[in-house]
Amino acid sequence: MFRSVLGAQCLPAASYRASFLLCSLIISLSSYTITTSSAQPSNRSQIELQALLCFKQAISSDSLRSWSSSNFCRWEGVKCDRTRPDRVVSIDLTSNELSGVLPDCMANLTSLQTLVLARNNLEGTIPESLARSSSLVELNLSHNNLSGEIPASLFNGSSRLVTVDLQMNSFAGKIPLPHNMAALRFLGLSGNQISAGIPPALANISSLSSILLGQNKLQGPIPESLGQIQNLSTLDLSYNNLSGHVPATLYNQSSLEFFSVGSNILIGKIPSDIGHTLPNLESLIMSFNKFDGSIPASLANASNLQVLELSSNSLSGSVPPLGSLRNLNKLLLGINQFEAQDWSFLTSLTNCSQLLELSMDENSLNGSLPKSVGNLSPHLQKLNFGGNQISGRIPDEIGNFVDLTLLDMNSNMLSGEIPSTVGNLTNLVILNLSTNRFSGEIPSTVEYGMGCKISTGGDVYSFGVLLLEMLTGKRPTDTLFGNDLSLHKYVDFYFPDRIDEVLDPHMPQEDKVVNDLRMKSFIVPIVEIGLLCSKESPKDRPGMSEVCAKIASIKQDLVKTL
Repeated sequence: MFRSVLGAQCLPAASYRASFLLCSLIISLSSYTITTSSAQPSNRSQIELQALLCFKQAISSDSLRSWSSSNFCRWEGVKCDRTRPDRVVSIDLTSNELSGVLPDCMANLTSLQTLVLARNNLEGTIPESLARSSSLVELNLSHNNLSGEIPASLFNGSSRLVTVDLQMNSFAGKIPLPHNMAALRFLGLSGNQISAGIPPALANISSLSSILLGQNKLQGPIPESLGQIQNLSTLDLSYNNLSGHVPATLYNQSSLEFFSVGSNILIGKIPSDIGHTLPNLESLIMSFNKFDGSIPASLANASNLQVLELSSNSLSGSVPPLGSLRNLNKLLLGINQFEAQDWSFLTSLTNCSQLLELSMDENSLNGSLPKSVGNLSPHLQKLNFGGNQISGRIPDEIGNFVDLTLLDMNSNMLSGEIPSTVGNLTNLVILNLSTNRFSGEIPSTVEYGMGCKISTGGDVYSFGVLLLEMLTGKRPTDTLFGNDLSLHKYVDFYFPDRIDEVLDPHMPQEDKVVNDLRMKSFIVPIVEIGLLCSKESPKDRPGMSEVCAKIASIKQDLVKTL
């Protein structure tokens, strides 16, 4: 054996002894190497195990009770690498009622690629050690109570990160300047308290396809550089304090599908060729700004358009025919200065078979409502022509919309009798025909056609939703809501301690003392009524008499403080 190992053929006794010792040393070293390499996985497992137990100790949740066995790869929400089973690569504990503070020891999970802790009650800051992780591909901490500044290290050299979702928290400060983030595609920072301006350097992340910065306190102009991100498909800058013009580069960003700049202080005109330069557009949201001019007729060429929201601006003229938009489901043009002309725009909308919501309230529409209104989509759920100068009778064809939940034609010059066909609208929750010139009696079909008697439970619910809409400036149908997030759940998440974060930013502001007094004596109690009235189960809602009593009490308390 020694000959084969040492390559010797014939050795003297002394040499034999030396060779024996050398060979023994080689065998010992070989054994040590084998032992060490076989022990490494065990040591790695212990490090991973201890990191997970450290996380468990810092976080409170019943869902972590299963984190007890030594085989952590089978723990709830934990996944390990298939080729290296001692390495944790994913932790997903979405909606598990986690509470506590993220510990530094999570950085010891050096192979962790996915960390999803969304929709929990986590507090504190993002640990610096976690922000510096070089293995993370997806980081989703959205819908928690995290605060502080976003670590600059998260945006500095995290070259593997594809998704950063920190939406609906309480992060403050600035958006960190990005460096070496070549893989990032999704950046979600909506629903925080981030201030200052949008850094033009975001455009250096050429891989970005989604930028969500809505519902913050961002100020200043929209950087022109954002229009240089070639694959940008989703851009949400709504509910901020951004000012100036929308850069021409964004209007020419042909890859855009979702473009929202609503609820800012933006000015200017909508480019006449927007329907050609943004051919892939599915949602265009520019409500609550100071845009003027007219609606470009070219929007009729944006064949994928589903949502068009231009409410609360200074737009004027006539609404162009949009009947070619076969996928259009929401058209909100209220609170502008549009004129009816010959009502051809309404006739063209009869081709939009997917239309669910049409709002033309508080414009300058005049003349009689054409019978063609009855040919709008049979799936229509909300129809609002309130606050115009519409005259004549309500067409009988209005009764065609059996899915309608809201019909609002208040504050017009409508006359004649209320058509009995309104009784066909058995799903109506809100019917507002006030401040008109109707004559005759209320049709019995209206009083009894909706399930024999009007549901006070439905009245309470719609009143609650209306309160939440008024206070937040948001509608239940806004693009923010969907899947399992409703207007009620959204407000309830922030109630009561953080309710100021979801109030309509356009509400008048006083000095701090007055604001605090108004919040305590009026806003919080009213929000509470809105939440109680809009509970999912009718049996959990208060009666209307109880609601009226509570509002009267709030009014008395408020008067005492003035």
